[in-house]
Amino acid sequence: MPADVPALPPRTAARRLMELFRPYWGHLALALVLALVGASLPALLVYVIQHVLDDVLIRHDAVALGLLAPGVVVLYAVNGATTVARASLNRGVAWRVVTDLRNRLHAHLLRLDVAWHQRTPLGERVSRLTGDVNNLQYALFGIVGAIQKPFTLLGLVTTAFFLNPKLAAVALAVLPLIALPIDRFSAWLRRSSRDSLDAAARLSGDAQETLAGIRVVQVFGGEPTRQKAFEAVNEAHYAAQVRALTAQILPGPIVELLAAVGVGAAIAVGGRQVFAGEIAPGELIGFLVALGLMNEPLKGLAQIHALVQRALAAAESVFGLLDEPPAVTSTATRRAVPPQQITFDHVGFDYGDGDVLGGVELTVAAGQRVAIVGRSGAGKSTLLALACRLRDPTGGAVRWDGVDLRDLDLASVRAQVAVVTQEPFLFDDTVAGNLRFGRPDATDEEVRAAAEAANAHAFIATLPNGYATRIDELGMRLSGGQRQRLCIARALLRGAPVLLLDEATSNLDAESEALVQDALERLMVGRTTLVVAHRLSTIRDADLIVVFADGRIVERGRHADLLAAGGEYARLVARQTGERA
Repeated sequence: MPADVPALPPRTAARRLMELFRPYWGHLALALVLALVGASLPALLVYVIQHVLDDVLIRHDAVALGLLAPGVVVLYAVNGATTVARASLNRGVAWRVVTDLRNRLHAHLLRLDVAWHQRTPLGERVSRLTGDVNNLQYALFGIVGAIQKPFTLLGLVTTAFFLNPKLAAVALAVLPLIALPIDRFSAWLRRSSRDSLDAAARLSGDAQETLAGIRVVQVFGGEPTRQKAFEAVNEAHYAAQVRALTAQILPGPIVELLAAVGVGAAIAVGGRQVFAGEIAPGELIGFLVALGLMNEPLKGLAQIHALVQRALAAAESVFGLLDEPPAVTSTATRRAVPPQQITFDHVGFDYGDGDVLGGVELTVAAGQRVAIVGRSGAGKSTLLALACRLRDPTGGAVRWDGVDLRDLDLASVRAQVAVVTQEPFLFDDTVAGNLRFGRPDATDEEVRAAAEAANAHAFIATLPNGYATRIDELGMRLSGGQRQRLCIARALLRGAPVLLLDEATSNLDAESEALVQDALERLMVGRTTLVVAHRLSTIRDADLIVVFADGRIVERGRHADLLAAGGEYARLVARQTGERA
């Protein structure tokens, strides 16, 4: 479990797990009735066997023989029907609970702030959503599937005492001892199951990281290094699985051994009772069959216990993640409208290891184009994140028309913003689906118009299915410039009044940059725009250029004025010009 995800006490995890079943109590009650019916069938089978021996075979009762044959068939028919119905109900409820929980977890992950996602590896996040929930599903299936076993055991114990109280007392004296190995392995099983889940998350994270960076791995010849790292994590996963399996399977054989002691004692005492004529042979055989049939539900108790511990381990992880509070929350009901002025009022921000921003004061008027420049790590991208409440400032406030963003409904704030980032991100969807991501109700004509304005329509028309082409079908065949133009078209189609551009042209070649810059010019028209720029040639026409250094604004003005001042901006331009020369 990640260090920032707190572990829950087992009792708390169990209580919250049971609460998930509350909407389905009716189904579970019916399953319980079917379980009671199924649990009574082994006890009836014991009586059938006793009567076959004593009444049919020894007394030659033809009437009883005629009744027993169809009776056995009916018995097994009822057993089969109840088993199918119970399994369907149990599995259906377990699936429903797990599906509900996975939906909740995914929704919570979407609410968690960017900072949490940045410090938690992608593979680990996916593993929590899929692997941990899948383990919980496996455990729940086992638990609900084995819920009949305690009732079966109770029915057989009752039958044994009814047949022969003395023999039952002798044979079942070991039953209390069965709780010892089960209890003994509880903490070990839960701990080893949790370790196995954590190891699986680390394995997923390592593999995700390597495959996401496969180009870097191959170009730098890093295959042996990454393989060695993967093998180490994989071995740790294997060892954790072995420990979890050992803790899970050991109680079963111990329970069987203790039960065998009781059966042996019953054979010894019961045999002497038959020799002495105290009981009929059929009674002893029926009693021994009852004891033999107890073996499966006894092991079932150990199995249920093991599955409960595994479910608790998975539940601790899942609920711990659900309890992780988002750093950016919204309880305000006041809706944001297109701002006429965005103000950074003495804004400060600290990631926890020192100020990134300190006392930033900046006002951006509606329709104004403001460029933010500075050396790497100066706090430029952090300022953009604060502007759309991906993060909250640790000092001061970001205000829209004088209102603190924290006092506005978060969804309505984000609805006023479109973003184009340095790394273009597209979903596994059609081209049209990606463009409509910020505005699902856009018409085909609006989608095409946005693509044309973004200089993207021409290459989209050459794709196998045009706008209906799935992005995953193209693999890596889309260039960086093409992907970026799709992202610009997406931002155009959204039509938001505030535009945030985070180094949107920094990774492009000259030809792609020209096409993207032309598309960005159209995108910025009439919008309040904050531009983080690496290539200073792209922001010469900005209404205002703000120069950051060490988290503070050190210069502000227009391009020509800042060049004439000969300060930090002039040095940045000279450095880029010199590099080009």
